This record gives sequence, structure tokens and C-alpha cells, in this order.
Amino acid sequence: MGTDLVSACIFCAGWLLGMDLTPRDGLSGQMGFSYATMARRLDVLPGIRVDSSDVTPKFVLVGMGNAWPAPDGLGAGTPASEWRARIAFGTSHDQQERKALDDPPLERILTSGTGRYENFALLGRVQLDERDSVEFAVDRRAESATDLITIGPDNGNVSSSRSLSASRADFALGWRHRWPGFEAEIGLHGAEPNGYNSSLGSFQQGKGTLWGGEAEARWRHAGWTLLLHGEGMWGNLDVHRESEPEFVERDTSEPASLAAIRVGGGYSWTRTDIFLTTTFERQKLPFVAIAVTGTEQAAFDRGYDPNSVNDEVYFDLAVRYAVTPAIRIRLDVALAWGAETVSLDDPTGALPPLDLDVHRRGIFGGGLSTSIGTPEAAFFLGADFAIGAPPPPPPAPVR
Repeated sequence: MGTDLVSACIFCAGWLLGMDLTPRDGLSGQMGFSYATMARRLDVLPGIRVDSSDVTPKFVLVGMGNAWPAPDGLGAGTPASEWRARIAFGTSHDQQERKALDDPPLERILTSGTGRYENFALLGRVQLDERDSVEFAVDRRAESATDLITIGPDNGNVSSSRSLSASRADFALGWRHRWPGFEAEIGLHGAEPNGYNSSLGSFQQGKGTLWGGEAEARWRHAGWTLLLHGEGMWGNLDVHRESEPEFVERDTSEPASLAAIRVGGGYSWTRTDIFLTTTFERQKLPFVAIAVTGTEQAAFDRGYDPNSVNDEVYFDLAVRYAVTPAIRIRLDVALAWGAETVSLDDPTGALPPLDLDVHRRGIFGGGLSTSIGTPEAAFFLGADFAIGAPPPPPPAPVR
């Protein structure tokens, strides 16, 4: 399952029923450590980072599971039956800075704070017959933080504070069928995104349920494995907003969607496995609740309502090596770049609409006109280990 629980991005795709590297047969445990970062930046002047915000979590992950393999020759590595539970907790640090400018005139805004991530995933798979399995999964990723905001040139003069929280809960139910060297899965997939931003000058929260589906195909021959996986959820979220000066309540129902497609491939030797995936995804959400820039926060406090569309591509490389038959170590490196448009509208019509081009990548590097900039990243180092002897095969299904 790679870096799905140790990514800094809350609303990025989570692969519930698919997986990359084949899990260990029998009862096993897993543990690991991770460093990740997610950044959003505004290059108000071409190629110059004027306003940027990032969040950096550090995770500890533990897990346990049991797997029974499919009959020899059938499928492409997914167990016939399986259960697995994992949790990843971590502290995080927020940092945002908008530089002061004369043209265009901008006031300096500096924000710093701390938070925490609380993520977990549960997976179950039950063999129906020699070729078919039913599977289900639940996944929740959540981050919350409290930031102190300084406006003006004095670093020690705290102007106000804000509370941010973002979460995405996913649930899926699927059916998987196996042929010799090939398997396919189709399933129902739902998601509950939730974004919250509360400051001295504004309040916004969006939440609701999106419904859709997912599908996957896997092919394996000799040591090679190829993967194609897609998912999409659509619907409306209930959004509540308030802002200065009267804090009039504004309640709307606004469209949102989460969609992604992933392709990947890998090769396995006697003791080493390697797998590389590439993912393109689009997130459409009526709020901004993580790594908020100073420009956005100032706009929210003035009465603007946001809508965000983010297109992102990321790469995940996983390498696993069997130190002994019972212990395997694993290294994952994930890198991502994105382009986000935040549309700001004043519901009263007093302020003109604005569009912010937010780059989803590291805080360093140039703008789009000069380079792609440093990527968002996640680094995971962990191990899985056998617990006891391999289990006997599951009983033959009743016919």
C-alpha cells in the first residue's frame, strides 16, 4: 500500500482495494517511519516565490495482517483472502510567509504552528471460490493544526491565530476475479472530505459524502507485474461560511469531486522487489483547509468564498529486500507536482472575483516560467516480518 498513509496530502487519492507489492503470506507485522511535506505557493511576480505555505508531518506506522494466497497460476499477486490493519500517527509543523512588496502593494504575513496527523486503514478480503473474492476497505486520513499569524514587519507581534483541519474518509466494497496471470476488480467507492478553517476574521467548513466507483486490472508474467487502477467520486458538499464585519451565515451546497488514475509496473527477483507507479489526479473542493497561504487567508477575512481545482501528478517508487526469510525491509520515495486554481468570489458582489494560480510543489525552486520547482515529497523506511509459521490454506469453498 506504499505511501498512502504517510503522505502529507490529505485529499490525494488513497488506494483502498488495490496494492503494489504482493503482501507476505501468513500472519505478519509491519512498522516504519516517514517524513513528508506538502507545499502551496503563489508566484505573484513571474518566477519569484512571494507567498508560500507548507505542512511537514513525521509519521510512525504500525500494522498487522494475515494473507492466504490465490491458487498457483491464478491472478497477479493479490491474496485470495486477507485482513490487514494499519495506523500512522505523526506530529506536523506549519510554516507560511508572504513577503512585503511595493508593486503590487502587499503587506507581510507570517504564520507558524504545529499539528498532528491521525491516519488508519482497514482491509478485508474473503475468497468465494477458486477465482473470486469479495473485498472491503475503510481508510481515514486527518490533520489538524493551530497557527499563530503575524501581520506586518515585526516578527514578535502576533496578530491572531487560526485553526485548520482537513480529513478524508474512504470506504469501498469490491469484487475481484482471477484468470491465469491476470485479475480484475470493480467496486463501489465513497469518500467523505471535510475542510475547516477558523480565524479571527472568518470561518468556513465544507463536508459531505461523494459517491462513485473504482476499477483495477493487474497482469503478471514471470517476474513482471503491470497495474492499471482508477477511481472517481462525485457529489455535493454542504458548506457553511462566515466573515467580517457582520459574520452573516452563508450556507450552500456546492459540487465536489475526487478522481485519479494510476499506472505502474515492477519486477521481482529472488530477494528483491521493485515497483514504480505514476498517478494523475484531480481534486475539486469548495474550501481550502491545509497549507493555506497568507493571500488566501486575507481574502477569506475580507468575505471571499473559495473553490479549488487541483491537478496533480506524482510518482511512487517502492523497493523491498528480504534480509532473511522472515524479515523484509522497504523503502518508498514519492514525489509530486501540481497546479491548483483557487477561484475567489464575493457573494455580496461588492468585491471583484479573483483567480489565484497556486503551485503545488516545494517552497524552493523557480516559478513555472523558469523551472518545475522542487517536488512535494514523502520518504518511508519500514519493515515487515513474519509472525509464526505460514498458515494452512483456507478451507475449500462450499459449492
